[in-house]
Amino acid sequence: MEVDIKIPEHVIVTADDEGVTINRKGLRNMANRGNLGETKIPYWAIASVNYRKSTVFGGKFELNTISGPQKNGGLGMGFSAYGNNTAIVFRNGKNEEMAALKDFVEKKMKEAHEAQHSSTVVQQTSDADELAKFKKLFDDGTITQEEFDAKKKQLLGL
Repeated sequence: MEVDIKIPEHVIVTADDEGVTINRKGLRNMANRGNLGETKIPYWAIASVNYRKSTVFGGKFELNTISGPQKNGGLGMGFSAYGNNTAIVFRNGKNEEMAALKDFVEKKMKEAHEAQHSSTVVQQTSDADELAKFKKLFDDGTITQEEFDAKKKQLLGL
């Protein structure tokens, strides 16, 4: 999904299966933000999405990252939307596209965060299963109390 915003700043936002790329172009971006070029943000690094529909004063789409605000050094650093590298200002004609972008990014964020969480749970379950196997070996008399305790400490990281 790609959204090309020309007013008030020229920004191309692309969201694919890996993450969001914000590509800033033009003199106005250079003045407001102090930089141009691409910022790539993987979905696992996005904590939340702020979206405000454009009205008379314009709308705002902002990615809040797990590392905190991504401030910049341009002239617009005193204004919340212009002072953050992951914030995008847009006008009325882009409301539908930006709302669709928000929904797409939130869906991909959820998938990325669930994938990270499930891999952590699998590892914990694996350690628990391993401990249960050694407990059964101990109960059957196959290993000694000392061997069981040593393995238990190893698995629990004690």
